[in-house]
Amino acid sequence: ISMKKFIFTIILLTFTLPSPVLAFFGTQSTYSSMPEMVDAMAKEMKGKFAGKKLYINPEFITDEDNADCGTLPIFGLLAVELNRSLSKSGFTFEYQSVDADFAVSAKLHRTGENLRVYVTLSDSRNNTSYRSLEGTYEIPVRNLQSGWDKENLDSRIERLANRTISSSKGQVIYLNPVVEKRKRYSSEFGEYVLIRLKSVLSSNGIKLVEHLPANKPSLAASKGAVLTLETSDAAQAGANALLDGGFLKQGDKGIFLGLTLKDLNGKVLGSADDTIPRSLVKYSLDNDEAERISEIADIEHEQTGNMVRIATTKGGGYQIYREGETVQFTLQVTKPLYLYIYDINPQGEVSLLYPKAGEMETPKQPGIIYTLPEESDSWEIKVEAPFGKDAVKVFASDRKIAIPRISEQMASRSFVGGTRSLNRVNKVQKELAAQPAINGLDLVDYYKGAAAGIAAPLYESTVYIETRPR
Repeated sequence: ISMKKFIFTIILLTFTLPSPVLAFFGTQSTYSSMPEMVDAMAKEMKGKFAGKKLYINPEFITDEDNADCGTLPIFGLLAVELNRSLSKSGFTFEYQSVDADFAVSAKLHRTGENLRVYVTLSDSRNNTSYRSLEGTYEIPVRNLQSGWDKENLDSRIERLANRTISSSKGQVIYLNPVVEKRKRYSSEFGEYVLIRLKSVLSSNGIKLVEHLPANKPSLAASKGAVLTLETSDAAQAGANALLDGGFLKQGDKGIFLGLTLKDLNGKVLGSADDTIPRSLVKYSLDNDEAERISEIADIEHEQTGNMVRIATTKGGGYQIYREGETVQFTLQVTKPLYLYIYDINPQGEVSLLYPKAGEMETPKQPGIIYTLPEESDSWEIKVEAPFGKDAVKVFASDRKIAIPRISEQMASRSFVGGTRSLNRVNKVQKELAAQPAINGLDLVDYYKGAAAGIAAPLYESTVYIETRPR
C-alpha cells in the first residue's frame, strides 16, 4: 500500500466512524468527576450559546430509565454543578422560563458501569424547538458519592431549595428560621432543614445572612430600605431578598415543607413545596415547650393586620440565645399604636415587660425601629439558668387599654383541663375585660375582650426565645 493511499484512508475513517470511536481521536466522553464533566458541557454550550439567558429548574432533571424515581441526590448535585459551571462560563439566569432564551433540562441513563447525561436546551418562547449537546458525557458510577441513586431527606431538601431560588445569582438572601407553619416554632427537624438550606444556597454562589448586624437597628440604618414589616430584618441586614421556610405534619401523608423567596417589597420571587415521606425524616418535629407557649399566646389565631411586629435584635421570629448573652427586642408599627408587651413561659407564668408601672403611655410611631429594653433603661435581659423557651407577645391598639393585674390566685376562664376552651368565647372575653385581675392564661382573651369593649382594633405579634447553656 502506498503512503499516499494510507493517508487518504485515515482521513476517510475520521469522517465516517461513529462518535464513540471519534472519542479515540480526541473527544473525551468519560470524565472522572461530576465537576469535570459539567465543565466540559459548559464549554460546549459557551461555544454555541454564549450570551444567552438560561433557566434551570431542578425538576427538569430526570431519570430516563425510571420516570417515577422521585428525587435522587444526583439530581440536586447535577443542578448545583450546572449552575456553578455555567455561571463561571458567563451565562446569566432568569427566575422564569419565559424570560430566558433557553430552558436547560437533563436526562440520566445508566450504561453498564457508567452514568450518561444528556443535556437539552429548549427555546423558552417556542417549546417545540430543542437543541441537544453533541458531546457524549459520562461518569463512572464508582466515582459518584455513595447513595447517589437512593432517595433521602437531603435530596428532597436540596431539590426544593433549588426550585425556590431557581436563578438567584448575585442575590444576598436573609434566611429566616424554618418553623411550624401554624404556630411558628422551630424543632429539631426545622433546625436540620435550615442547615441543609445553608449548604445548598452557598453551593449555588448565594451570599447568606442569618442575623442582623451587631450594631443596634435604627431609623437611619433602615431608612429607604425597610419596605414591609415582614422584610424589615432582611433590609436591615443588607440583604435584598428573604427566604422563609415552614413545615406541617400531614398525618400518614408525611411532612409538608414549603419555601418562599420574597424581595424587600414582599413580591414572591420563587416558591416551592413538597410532602416528604415520614420514613425519610429521622428528626423530631415536636417542641413541647413551644407548643404549650403557642397555646397560651394563641399564636395560631393571631391577627397582626401587618400593623405591628416584634422580633429580636438577631432578627426572625424564633431565635436561640446562649448563656451570658443579652436579649433585646425590636418593635415596629405601621400607624400610631399603643403597645402592651408580655413574657410567657411554658408554665403559664406571665409578666408585663412594657409599659412598666408608672411609665407614661404614648403611642409608638411608624417609620421608627424601637428597642426593648432601650439603652437608657435601668434593666436588661441576661440569659442565665434555668434555660428553656419563652414567648414575648405584643398587643397593639390605636387606643389605650387598661392593663390587668396578673394573679395566680385567679382561676383561668380560657383554659379547661389544660386546653383552651372554645365554649362561649365572646362571653368569656367580655367578662374577663371587666375584671381588674386575671389569671395569666387568660391574657389573650382579656385583651380581645377589652379591645372589643371600647370598639378598638387589636393587633398581635409574637416572638419565640430559646435559651441554652453556652
